[in-house]
Order: sequence, then C-alpha cells, then structure tokens
Amino acid sequence: MVRSFRLGKLNIAVAALLILGLALVTLLFGGHKDTAAAASGGIALSSPSKSTSNSSGSKAVKGTRFGARTLRQGMTGADVKVLKSIVRSKRLLSGALNTTFDRPTTSAVRRFQGSANMNTSGVVNKTTARKMIGSLRTSEASWYGPGLWGNGTACGKVTLRPNTIGLANKNLPCGTRVLIGYRGKFVIAPVIDRGPYIAGRTWDLTKAASDAIGLTGAGVGRVRHAVLSRGK
Repeated sequence: MVRSFRLGKLNIAVAALLILGLALVTLLFGGHKDTAAAASGGIALSSPSKSTSNSSGSKAVKGTRFGARTLRQGMTGADVKVLKSIVRSKRLLSGALNTTFDRPTTSAVRRFQGSANMNTSGVVNKTTARKMIGSLRTSEASWYGPGLWGNGTACGKVTLRPNTIGLANKNLPCGTRVLIGYRGKFVIAPVIDRGPYIAGRTWDLTKAASDAIGLTGAGVGRVRHAVLSRGK
C-alpha cells in the first residue's frame, strides 16, 4: 500500500513537471505575438511589405480639392501644393513644390492678388481661389487605360497599370509635369504617352489620374491646366 502511494505521488509530480514544461514552451514561443499586440495597443504588428505600385513615379497631388478651405502662411496640405503650382506656373514663385505655405508663397499670392486688383492680404480665401482657378487655361480631356494594362507607353520607362498616374499629349516633351483640374479637384501628372488623336482634344489621362479628379464618369470634359515643368 505504501509503495503504491509513493508511486502515485511520483506520477503526480512527473505530470506536474510536464505541464510546467509545456507552459514554459508556450510562453517562450507563443508569447511574442501577445507582447507585440500589447505594445501596439492591442493591434498585432506586422512587417511592412514592399509596395507593388507601378505608378509613373510622380509624387502627384491626387484628387486634391482646392478652394475648400482658406489658406494662409504656416498651413500645410496637398491643397497648398496646388496653390504653389498655380502661382509657380505664372512665374510668381520658384523652387521645389511642397505642401508648406511659407513666406515666399505669401509674397507670390500677394503679387497675384495685386495683378487681379484684389486685396493683397496674402491669404487665399474662396474668392482668391476661384480667381486663381479661373486664370488657368482650359482644354478638353478624356481618359484611357482598360484593355491596355501591361503595355508600354510612347515615352518608355512606364508600363501602364491601373494605378499609373500620367497623361498623354501630342506635343509636350515626355516627363513634362502638368497640373490638371476638373470641377475644383486637381492632380499633378507627367506626360508619359502620346495622344489623344481626336480633333479638339488636348489630354488623355490615365484612368487613375481621371479617377482622382472625377472625370471618369463624364468620359470627356473641359479641364483647367498649367504646365509646371518641361521634360527633356
């Protein structure tokens, strides 16, 4: 009886050790996920994947609405980049385009306002924004893409994909960057292709560029445009 009791205690001890060992293994190898989730506020962290985007390589202002808010020095945003693109196209501003409303931008806005007989506040309210948009040239644009995915473009170096931001033009050098606006929404896109070959039409936007400004549903429309820099 004593021997059986001792064997029973031994079996219980072995079982306890096995359970403890399994718990340690689970803690060591399975606890990392819980630790990562806790460190991220309960959201499991994942390794960043490499982007598979095959866009034109242009850091475009994609579908930015200009004039929806009042802009002044110190503010930032994609609409500020549209603003700077407009005054730069009128040779009122130089330097790289970015999203910061700085002092040179204020000076450029004041010069634009002065030339338009407006109050030279340097602040871009809705009235100034409308005046700026109205000062841009108008042209006709359409869009293209479906059925051509995977094809190269006339300018080379770009494969047409659903997310490619670009446009076709018959005359401008490849790589020329253009600001295109439709009903208050703007995109900056490079010339990557040739066309359109329809009388009276100036631009053929890729579907992604067209989607960005809301032109796709219309198919063809009058747009505002400004050439920002010429390609080679």
